[in-house]
Amino acid sequence: MTLPQPVPDAALQRLRRSYALLMLALGLPVAAAILYVLALQFEIVALGTQRQIAMSTERRVTRLDAVLAPLRDNLLRLRNATQVPSLAPSVPVDRASLLANADDTAYTMDALPPVLRDSAPQVLLAGPQRKDPRWRGAAVEQAALFAQQARLVTAGRSGFRRTYYVDAQGSQLWVYPWVRSDELLAELGATDVVGAMQRLAARHAAAGEDGRVFPDAVTWQVRADGAIRATAALMLNDSPGTVTGELPAAALDAARIDAGIGRFWVLDTAGRVVWEYKARDEPSSSSLAGMLPALAPDDLRRALDAPLALPLGSLLLAARPSAVAPWRAVYASDSAHVRRLVLRDVAPYAAGGAALLVLFLGVATLLWRRHALPSLRLVDYLHRKAFDLNAAEPSLPQIWAPWVRLTRETFGAAREAQAREQQALALKSAIVDHALAAIISTDAMGRIVEFNPAAEAMFGRRRDEVLGRPVVDVAVPPRHRSGHEAAIARMREGGDADALGRRVEMTAMRADGVEFPVEVVLWRTDLAGESHFTASLTDLSERRAAAEQIERQREALRQSEKLGAMGSLLAGVAHELNNPLAIVMGRASLLEEKCEGEPALQSDARRIREAAERCGRIVRTFLNMARQKPAERRNVQLNDLARAAVDMLAYTFRSHGIELQLALAPELPEVSADADQIGQVVLNLLVNAQQALAAAPDPAQRVVRVATGVEARRDNREPRVWLRVADSGPGVPPALHESIFEPFFTTKPEGMGTGLGLAVSRSLVREHGGQLGLEIGSSGAVFRMSLPISGRADGVTEPGALGSADGSGPARVLVVDDEAEIAELMRAMLEGAGFEVATAESGALALELLAEARFDAIVSDLRMPEMDGAALWREVKARHPALARRMLFVTGDTLSPGAEKFLAESGCSSLDKPFGRADLVDRVATLLMN
Repeated sequence: MTLPQPVPDAALQRLRRSYALLMLALGLPVAAAILYVLALQFEIVALGTQRQIAMSTERRVTRLDAVLAPLRDNLLRLRNATQVPSLAPSVPVDRASLLANADDTAYTMDALPPVLRDSAPQVLLAGPQRKDPRWRGAAVEQAALFAQQARLVTAGRSGFRRTYYVDAQGSQLWVYPWVRSDELLAELGATDVVGAMQRLAARHAAAGEDGRVFPDAVTWQVRADGAIRATAALMLNDSPGTVTGELPAAALDAARIDAGIGRFWVLDTAGRVVWEYKARDEPSSSSLAGMLPALAPDDLRRALDAPLALPLGSLLLAARPSAVAPWRAVYASDSAHVRRLVLRDVAPYAAGGAALLVLFLGVATLLWRRHALPSLRLVDYLHRKAFDLNAAEPSLPQIWAPWVRLTRETFGAAREAQAREQQALALKSAIVDHALAAIISTDAMGRIVEFNPAAEAMFGRRRDEVLGRPVVDVAVPPRHRSGHEAAIARMREGGDADALGRRVEMTAMRADGVEFPVEVVLWRTDLAGESHFTASLTDLSERRAAAEQIERQREALRQSEKLGAMGSLLAGVAHELNNPLAIVMGRASLLEEKCEGEPALQSDARRIREAAERCGRIVRTFLNMARQKPAERRNVQLNDLARAAVDMLAYTFRSHGIELQLALAPELPEVSADADQIGQVVLNLLVNAQQALAAAPDPAQRVVRVATGVEARRDNREPRVWLRVADSGPGVPPALHESIFEPFFTTKPEGMGTGLGLAVSRSLVREHGGQLGLEIGSSGAVFRMSLPISGRADGVTEPGALGSADGSGPARVLVVDDEAEIAELMRAMLEGAGFEVATAESGALALELLAEARFDAIVSDLRMPEMDGAALWREVKARHPALARRMLFVTGDTLSPGAEKFLAESGCSSLDKPFGRADLVDRVATLLMN
C-alpha cells in the first residue's frame, strides 16, 4: 500500500536545506582533500623529476669520467716513466730507415721495415741539426726508449689510440704506434712535415703561455673527427716538450651516454660545445635548440651549485663539473615536456580521486532517500508534537511506524511528568532565589548546576556565566583549589562524611580576584543515582573587619595605659629626686666658693656641681615627657635639646658599650618650636639607635653619631636647621623605608616596641613644618630631621627617604689614587674650589674611609694594583648604592676595550689624563648635581 506524500511545510524545507548544507560541508573537505593530495602528488613527482634530472646528469658525468680517467692516468704514467732515465737496453734501429723528404726539409722513418713497425715509433725530424748524424742517432735512440715506455705503460690498459711527443722547438716528433708520415700529416691537417711540426710546437707553446699546461696538469681537446686528445708537459734531457695521448671517438660509445628526455652537452672552459646529445623524443616545439647560446654564466654557476634541477624560464637545467677534464656537463629539459610527463604519472591518482568523489555523492544520495528524508519528517513531527499533542502524523514508510507510535506515547507521558516537575521546581526556585545566603550546587564532578541571586551578588558573576563551569574556577582561590578538589573527591567516594552539615570557615574569591572569608555549610544530595553537593555561604568580611578593628583598638588602649603608667612612674621618681639634687647643687656651690685658694679642691667641687646640674637636666626632661600640657612654642636651641637627650641616655649607652659622638654646629640659629615635643623626637631617635646596636656582635663597632647644622638656602626657601642621628647597625632594608613610619609597625622583637615612636615623631615634626626621613645610600640607619626657623611649613613635602647629602658645609670628596703626587694634586685642585677632600692610596683604604665617614662623591684612578677602579666601584655599589652613581674615574687608558666596557657597564663619568683644574672641578660639580 503506497502512502500519499504530504506537501512539506516550511520547517521541513529548512531541515532539507540543513541536510544539503551538511552534505556540502562534508563533501567540500573531501573534494579539497582530493585536490590537495593531487597537488601534493604533482609536486612530489615534479620534485622527483628534478632530482632524477640532477642524478642522471651526475651519472652521465661519471660515465664520461670513466672514459677520460684511463687516458689521463696512462698519459701521466707515460710522462713520469719517460722523465726517469730508462735502464732498458736500446732498441736497435736501422739508420737507413731515416729518409729525407723530397725537398730535403725533414727526415721520417717511413722506410722502417714492416717487422719493426709494431714496436718502433715513427720519428719526424726537422731543423738544421737533422743533418748531424750524431744528433739524428741520439734522437732515434730517445724515440725508441719513448716507444718502449709507451708500450710498457699502455700494456693491458685502455685509453690510448696514439701517443705523440714533440719538443718545444718543433725539431722532433715521435709517434707511437708507428704510422706513415702522409697518414699522420692528413690527420694533423698539414701538407708537409715541417709545417705539421711547427703547428704542433706553436700550439703547445701557446698552451704553456696561457697557463693551461702546467708540470702536473693535463690539457684536453676534441678533434674534428671526434677523437679526444690529452696533452701533458714533459721535460726530457733538460729540453721542454709535450706528450699527447689520443682516444678514438668511438670510446664514448662504451659510456652509453644518452640524452633521456632532454639534451646533454659537454662544454670546455671557454664554453664551447665538446659533445651534444639530443633526446630521440624531443618535441618539435622544444626551447632547447637555442638554449645553450643564451645561457648566462650566472645561470650556469647556479645550476652547478643547485642540488636539484634548476627551473630557468621554460627549462629545467642541471650542471655538474667533470672530475677528470676541465669540462662541465649541462643537461636541460623542456619544462612543458616535463610537465606533461608529470601529469601523465599523476593521472591515475586523479582518476582515483574522481572515483572517490563519485562514490561519496552516491552514498550521500542513498542516505538521503533511505534515512535522511524519513528522519527529517519524523523530526518535524517531534517538533510539532512538542507544541501540539494533536499534531497530524507524517506519512512515512511502514518501517518507521513503531518510531511514530513511541514518539506519541512518550510525549503524552512526558507532558504529565513535566507538569509535576514544573510545580516542584517552581517551589524550590522560589526558596533558593529568595534566600539571603549564597547557594551553589554542583554535580559529582564539581560543575555548577545552581547559582542563586545571593551568590551572584556575593561573587560578582552572573548565573548563566558560571553554569557548567567547575566551582573551583569560580569561587576558590588558586592556592586552595587542589585541596578543595581532593576533598570533593573523597566525599564523592564516601569519605569525609563528618565535613557535611557542619559550619566551616573558608576563603573564597570574587570575580575581580579579591579573596574574602566565608562560612560554609555543605550537604550532599543523591538524585537519579548521581551525587550533587550544595553549599550555603555567608560572607564574613564585615564580621572579621569589625573584630580586627576591636582588637586594634584594644591593643592601642593597652599600649596607651602602659605608656601612661610609665609616665606616672617617671614623674614620681623625678619629683623625689628634685630635693636631694637641690641640696647637692647648693652645697657644691658653697664648697666651690670656699675653695677659691685651693685649685684642686675647687676643681672637685666644680665637677660635683656640673654632675648635679646634669642630673637636674635629666630630671627636667623626664618631667617634661611625663607632663601632659598643651604645646608651647618658643625660641629653643636645637643643640640644647640634643645635649639633654644625650645626657639622659648617656648611662644606657655606656652600659651597652656604645660610643656616642657629638658633632653639633656652633652658633646654630634658634628655632620656634615646642621644646618638649622636639626633645621627645630626638630622644626617640636615640633610643631606636641604641636598640638597633644592642645586638651588634662587635662592641668596638657600636657607634652613634649626633650632628646638627644649617641648610643652605635654595629657591628662596626659609633657612632650616637639621639634626642627624646615625648608627653603625645593620640599617633598614629598602623594602621597609616607608613602612617604618606607619603606626604600629615595628621591626623590633615582641615586647620591645609599640610601633608608634617614628609615626608620632614624624607627626610632631610635620606640625612644626619640618621633615623627618631615612637617608638612603648610607651604612647603618641614618635619620635626618630638618626644621624651619619659623616653625611654619613652607609647602615642601617630604619623601620616606632623603638624599645622602645633608647640605651642611662644603661637599666631601674622596680621592683614590695609588700615586701620591697625583692624589695630592687633585686634592689641592678640589680644596681650592671649596671642596672638603680626603685621599686614599688604594681601594681597600678607600672602603675603610667610606665605612668611617660620609662622602658626597668619589674621584678614583681606574687602573690600580690589587683593587682597581672597577673592583672599587662594585664594592661601593654593594655597600653604598647611591654613592656608586657619583663616582668619577680618572685614567689615561679609556680607549682600551676593558676600560670602555667597564665605563659603559657602570654608567660613570671619566676624565682623561692629563687634565686641568677647571675640568676636574667641573666634572665633580656635575656629579654632585645628579
